[in-house]
Amino acid sequence: DLLAAAPVEPDAHLDPARVRRYAGMLDDLPPVTVFETPEGLLLVDGYHRVAAAWRLGLETVEAQMRRGSRRDALRYAATAGAAERGISPEEPASYIERRDQDLR
Repeated sequence: DLLAAAPVEPDAHLDPARVRRYAGMLDDLPPVTVFETPEGLLLVDGYHRVAAAWRLGLETVEAQMRRGSRRDALRYAATAGAAERGISPEEPASYIERRDQDLR
């Protein structure tokens, strides 16, 4: 359900080798981050971990829950993704903002 409600296309940025690697060490990884928004739950950090759990047949994952608006969630996702990749937060924020507009 989290991947289906994602603000970005998960398959577009999932690395299959990383998903396989995470599946072998899922219990050692930090929880995913999910925002509870008025529109529903949004996965903002942890796509590879969720995909690894799905690959293992798990129906649940440990998650750190935050509350806020969809915009808050998208900002968090852009900041977390940018930090992980060593890029400016504006680049992913711009992409997510465009995708968010397309979904409305």
